[in-house]
Amino acid sequence: MATSSVLQSQGGGSFLAVDVEPSDVFTREDLSPAQQMFGRVAEDFMRTQVLTHEKEIYAKDFAVLRELMLKAGELDLLRVDIPEAYDGLGLDKVSSAFVSETLGLMPSFPLGTHTTIGTLPIVYFGTEEQKARYLPGLASGEKIGAYALTEPSAGSDAMSLRTKAVLSPDGKYYVLNGQKMWITNGGFADIFTIFAKVDGEKITAFIVERDMGVVSGREEPKLGLDGSSTTALILENVKVPVENVLGEIGKGHKVAFNILNFGRLKLGTRNLGTAKQALNNSVRYAVERQQFGQSIAQFGLIKQKIGEMAARCFVGDAMVFRTLGAVDQALATAGHDTEAILKTIESFAIECSINKIWTSEALAYVVDEAVQIHGGYGYSKEYPVERAFRDARITRLYEGTSEINRIIIPPRLLKSPAVSKLLLGEFRKVSAPANSSFGAEYELLGLAKNLVVLTLKSADAAFAKNLKDEQEVMGHISDLACETYAMESAILRTGKLIAAKGEGNCAISIDMTRVFASDAAGRLVHSAKQVVAAVGDKADTKSLVQLIGTIAVRPSFNTVGGRRRIADGIIKAGKYPF
Repeated sequence: MATSSVLQSQGGGSFLAVDVEPSDVFTREDLSPAQQMFGRVAEDFMRTQVLTHEKEIYAKDFAVLRELMLKAGELDLLRVDIPEAYDGLGLDKVSSAFVSETLGLMPSFPLGTHTTIGTLPIVYFGTEEQKARYLPGLASGEKIGAYALTEPSAGSDAMSLRTKAVLSPDGKYYVLNGQKMWITNGGFADIFTIFAKVDGEKITAFIVERDMGVVSGREEPKLGLDGSSTTALILENVKVPVENVLGEIGKGHKVAFNILNFGRLKLGTRNLGTAKQALNNSVRYAVERQQFGQSIAQFGLIKQKIGEMAARCFVGDAMVFRTLGAVDQALATAGHDTEAILKTIESFAIECSINKIWTSEALAYVVDEAVQIHGGYGYSKEYPVERAFRDARITRLYEGTSEINRIIIPPRLLKSPAVSKLLLGEFRKVSAPANSSFGAEYELLGLAKNLVVLTLKSADAAFAKNLKDEQEVMGHISDLACETYAMESAILRTGKLIAAKGEGNCAISIDMTRVFASDAAGRLVHSAKQVVAAVGDKADTKSLVQLIGTIAVRPSFNTVGGRRRIADGIIKAGKYPF
């Protein structure tokens, strides 16, 4: 069986081609004492400093926000991704994402946007002079960062932006004219990464200071994230010195897409942080709420909800920490070489998109069920799940919509060296490690990996260069890839827990893994059938149909009993225990 070093050096969907031992993946349980301590500092800051000022934050009191960001800087929470040479800490991506998880306590707080898309463009694309000038202020919280790509007519199609940058006659500065939309931190940020077209066609990134003439529009009234400043930016003859070009003229797309990948990499933990808060609130409410002479936590359909909410939190954690650990291991070989770092992150674009899709949709499920458990009270603004429900909706839109991420995955899989070899080969069999508790699940995992490859192969044969026009087909293939990565990540995480604690001490995680895998089988069959029907007689799908049949007739795990046991364990603990 191949080691994870192969998996991590390849990235790009190689989870379909390489078998991994549980001991080879990074899990949440592998967080070091230093990482855990840093996470506790972040959580304590959010609970004692941020949540105690929620009225001011939701009122968009920028003076209070600035004061809180300065305090975050004093606690080093803004320095994680910034190199030490520029007053940062230069820590790993696991540490960075673990801090981001605490933002689930209040997703409106601007720290997440500031430390990712507000700061990372300069970290990875800035010149030494630009880094020295801007990063220390961003690290301390004295300056607030923002990212301005979207325009009124350029959303998912970001490359159709219309903002223009014209070089002045003396060659000393660019004049920017245009408008940006939906800019987070837009009302009070000091430093913006703004994208514009030089000579009408060369997309270029610029570091723009507010004092250069940036004007914020009104605060947008939004469904959720009420405390987050979201405005348009009006750029009218904004003069930007030529030395503030970020990266190369005409290479702004490299800045845009790489930074979005970084955002997707960290977003998963933030999504799951919010989901766990909603789950914990729901467990407390269900235990306290009495109906028909007993706690509603004793009702079967409430247990079903709690069990499934917990399973999705567990599986999501397995996915994101596995990916983060793989990225950190791969980055260790890149050193301080910016190009090597960017290539490494790009090589995990498939996994980043999978995590973005899966965790944002898991969050949507969890907060919806949280409202349902609360009943009428869940619809009241006096209970926290109402706000969580509204705040969660944006996660399927920003950092690339779920639809955009779904149409990213299949073309990248087709280009992946690891996957391209599978397209030419025979069925793979995934073998369970010796003495594994998951023999049946490993067998299903092998079938799932082959299912992804065969649907991809059939679609490519049927549509070839026109596959880009078959978005529904690509969406179903992406769903297959998401289910497969999620299933394998859960199996590996639980396998590692069993190795450390013994099977008898891992009953809840075993049930969560089996419940998820059993239900995933049905979803795999559904998506694969849609691909077969869409392909029709345009390609040979005989092997694919046989594989679908094999999965469809597999015996199902007792998910009703499994979810009950999961819920009973969590209700007894009083909260999500992982």
